Amino acid sequence: MGHNPKRTALLIRCSVEEAQQIREAARKQSRTLSGYVLRCLRNRLRIEAELERNIAAMEELRLKRAQDVRS
Repeated sequence: MGHNPKRTALLIRCSVEEAQQIREAARKQSRTLSGYVLRCLRNRLRIEAELERNIAAMEELRLKRAQDVRS
């Protein structure tokens, strides 16, 4: 018997209509339901990380400009 990687299960609560929309979107992308949900989650995490980097860079720039004004 081979080694099985650890897996995590997620319970996602949504309305019947939302579930139908998710299934339809997964079908249109020729993805499994779990593959579609994981792709959406990865995209969301990537976007949030990018936003955090951009906000940090803007704050750094703001602080630098404030220092330059004082100089």
